[in-house]
Amino acid sequence: MIKILIAVALLCAAVFLGPRLADSQGFVHIATDNYIIETSLTTAIILALVAFVVLHIVVNLLNRSIKLPRSTSNWFARRRNKKQQAILGEAFLAYEEGAYQRALGLVRKYGAKGTLPASLLFLGAKSSFKLGDLVGCRNYLDQAEQTPSGSLLACRLLRAKLNLRLGNAQAALENLDQVKKDSYTNAITSKLLSECYEQEGEYDKLIGILPQLKKLKLLNDDEYQAALLKAINAVVATSQDSNSLVGLINKLSRSERGDAELMTPIVTKLVALGDTVNAAKYTTTLLKHSAATPLLEAIATWREAVPAVLKELKRQEQQNSVGAQTNQPLLKALANLELKEGKTNEAKEHLQQAFTLGKSPELYLLAAELNERLAQYDEATKFFALAVRDQSFAPVPVEPETKQEPKEEAKAEAEAETKTEAEQKSA
Repeated sequence: MIKILIAVALLCAAVFLGPRLADSQGFVHIATDNYIIETSLTTAIILALVAFVVLHIVVNLLNRSIKLPRSTSNWFARRRNKKQQAILGEAFLAYEEGAYQRALGLVRKYGAKGTLPASLLFLGAKSSFKLGDLVGCRNYLDQAEQTPSGSLLACRLLRAKLNLRLGNAQAALENLDQVKKDSYTNAITSKLLSECYEQEGEYDKLIGILPQLKKLKLLNDDEYQAALLKAINAVVATSQDSNSLVGLINKLSRSERGDAELMTPIVTKLVALGDTVNAAKYTTTLLKHSAATPLLEAIATWREAVPAVLKELKRQEQQNSVGAQTNQPLLKALANLELKEGKTNEAKEHLQQAFTLGKSPELYLLAAELNERLAQYDEATKFFALAVRDQSFAPVPVEPETKQEPKEEAKAEAEAETKTEAEQKSA
């Protein structure tokens, strides 16, 4: 728009001044040294304009000549950057393809270690680790920590992951302690911490972090239940006093304290440690809400008398007398606790009812204990032998089957190995 206005203004000036200059073009006199230049004003203006245009062209040519090396340098820089980007892509592809030696070679080809970006330094560290070069891996990570474009947080997390793979959970924990408070990496640090605790056998700490994993949706309900049960069993197996078990129960949520599957190993260990008071407290609460079969099966193996639990079981038996006659786990639990309290007649009655529903090693052991208390040692020995051998009163010969089974299993394993090798070759 401005150019149009300027053109219109020049046109108006030409229309106005043209006729005047045509009648009287003016006079220009230039005298210098021994030279005198005389010309009309119109000619002088035209010459000045032409001189200005020529000077403009000359100046542009000189500028382009001066900038030529810089343009050439920029072209080479763009070419180098394009080549480095291609190397970068090839290096990451080589790592994903499992060609770790080639990936490491491309990392070195990209440039000197001091000029590598953080992403390539991480790639070099992981490739070196895959190749078993722990010194090279450590050097790449040290360099990544010093790089301005690097991330100390990412370096710590990568060190933790690699140390976990080496089985060095202690070193992994040292790195995670410095980043676990960062909310940005809450999910990954929680997951790594759980792996460290499991590797170190610190299951009490693992139980404390499992709810966080569930909250972050790193574990679904089934996975959480399985992981929690595994951790509880591990803690129970190593516990030597009831206080630690009570502390473990306090770590559980209210719904978990009402879960018979989770609580059964804990209350069973409390009985084994002689803390029948706490065992009775938690067991009776569980029985009032749900008489789960695993809990009843566990009660049938207790080696101590727990009167409060026996009272609760009798109450349930009286409330459902018909159902109790067909509930073998309940009958076994009743018989066991009655034996521990010396109530042999009642225990004998419940054992007879249980035997009508089926035979098992647990029943044989209870029968052996009952006969021992009745001073019927021959019968006790008989039932004990049946429990050890896990056979019925009318044993069926199984020798031919036991001889053939290993051969069939070996044949099946050989076929599976052959199939696996064929699949690997085809892949």
